[in-house]
Amino acid sequence: MSHSDNQDAPAPPTGAGASAMSALAKGLSYLACLFLFAMMAVTFVDVVGRYLFLSPLPAGYEIVSLIMPAIIFLALPLTILRNTHVTVDLLDSFVPPWLARYQAILANLFGACAFALICWRLFVRARDQHTYEEVTDELILDLWPFSVTMAVLCAVAVLAFMTNIIGLLRNRRSGDAG
Repeated sequence: MSHSDNQDAPAPPTGAGASAMSALAKGLSYLACLFLFAMMAVTFVDVVGRYLFLSPLPAGYEIVSLIMPAIIFLALPLTILRNTHVTVDLLDSFVPPWLARYQAILANLFGACAFALICWRLFVRARDQHTYEEVTDELILDLWPFSVTMAVLCAVAVLAFMTNIIGLLRNRRSGDAG
């Protein structure tokens, strides 16, 4: 049974804070779409250059390597708010509806804690990259701004999990945010 089939699944809250979080998450997902298009364009130019002109795009691999995590971290908040992330629902048919709400609260709490830990470690990594002046191999870009950006986006993901928890605590039912 998928999430969309489960009509007893509580939905995130619909207040002003939830609307602001949903708008932020949608904006970030649109930015992720732009990054995805840019990655596609870089890959296309690299492949055409490599096979037609025997001259690949300089630093093409490095550019794609920097864009890929951006796409992932930009799309996370909306994915979390809409509960459209990958789930394993082997036991969902055995869980009574009244317990499903508490299960969802614990799952969102676990997700928030996991992403808070990732956020903290990314900030530590960014500090180390800044201290040791780490740069990319070909473009010689400082790495720490990329780590800080990922950490901030992880913090937004934590807020998305907390928004879901608030909705679950208010006992909302059926539907998704946004």
